[in-house]
Amino acid sequence: MPAEGDILQRLRGRIAAIERAGNGTRADQACLPLGLVAIDDHLPGGGLATSAVHEILDGDDNNRTKPTENKTKYPVRKRFGEGLNGPVTAFAAALAGRAQRARAAPVIWIAPRLPGRESLYGPGLLSFGLNPADLVIVRVASDSDFTKTALWAMEEALRAPAVGVVCAEIEEMDLTSSRRLQLAAETGGGLGLLLRPVSRNSAEETALPPTASISRWRISALPGAPPEESWLPARLPGRPRWKAELLRVRGGRPKTWQLEWRDDGHDTDTGRNSSQPAGGFALVSPLRDRPVPQKTARTPLPHANRQARAN
Repeated sequence: MPAEGDILQRLRGRIAAIERAGNGTRADQACLPLGLVAIDDHLPGGGLATSAVHEILDGDDNNRTKPTENKTKYPVRKRFGEGLNGPVTAFAAALAGRAQRARAAPVIWIAPRLPGRESLYGPGLLSFGLNPADLVIVRVASDSDFTKTALWAMEEALRAPAVGVVCAEIEEMDLTSSRRLQLAAETGGGLGLLLRPVSRNSAEETALPPTASISRWRISALPGAPPEESWLPARLPGRPRWKAELLRVRGGRPKTWQLEWRDDGHDTDTGRNSSQPAGGFALVSPLRDRPVPQKTARTPLPHANRQARAN
């Protein structure tokens, strides 16, 4: 006869399954596959776990404001400078787009209100598979109360069964706040992407405080692929490429991939006419340093030949 603890655990699992079914989450949506076998086979469950929160760190150190003068264990900023860099925004948009198509549910994106600029560009999001028509952007004033307000907004959005994905650009995070977000995601059955614009010095696993997130990623930019399509001008950049580092995942092991985003809406003539272009991830070969070609030394001409050439 099973132990009492095992019975309670099974009952909790059945109750959670019933609640997820009531929220419109099917059993086959327990995870979100990235559509790339190399990554899906490595992740527990075959993809990003739904009803959960995942962290995506901004691995690029561009557009970073200086840390505050207060000396703290974990360097943070009181105000957002230029927001997230392009690679982490694009990676999050690609994940949100996949979830948007799989669940047919809207996406909530919580971001600071930056004066004089807009960090989310509709046609750019569409190129990564995220339909702006089903995107709700929540702007929060980037003042001293930003973190508190953004955490509240993300928690409330995760609890809503009708919401498919919640992306939030929040830098400061502690264990208690992350646990509340994780419980909210389990209640609503959606997917939470916590986008954290931390500096590279604090992006190391040992420099960040622990959280209850199921996984933690770090996304950095790589040189784009050269344009191969004949209809593209040679000066335009090719497909975007990223270095995706899985720093930790519950029930799995860290690993690093070099990815490329292939926009099906521009890769084929038939897809170019599609009203909803949606691309996918692809692996690329690691960049390697090649030896610099050595200059061939010229053989000096004999004295007689040099004199003849001079005449």
